[in-house]
Amino acid sequence: MSYYLAKLNFETGEVNRKGDPVVRKSEFLVAAESVIEAETKVAEYMRGTMMSFETVQISKTKIEAVVNQKEELI
Repeated sequence: MSYYLAKLNFETGEVNRKGDPVVRKSEFLVAAESVIEAETKVAEYMRGTMMSFETVQISKTKIEAVVNQKEELI
């Protein structure tokens, strides 16, 4: 399993002075076996949201693991 960094652009629903949509940039860390799988996971994650988004870039990271364990102290 590898980790990929997915960069997305979102339309916020606001417009600037010129009337163009305001775009927000976001990044997501995705655990996947390939770029295609990472892109599919991002699309599934975003499905059903109200925001219009565009996947700008997906690149493999050098991250080996994500440690996310909370231990209780006794």
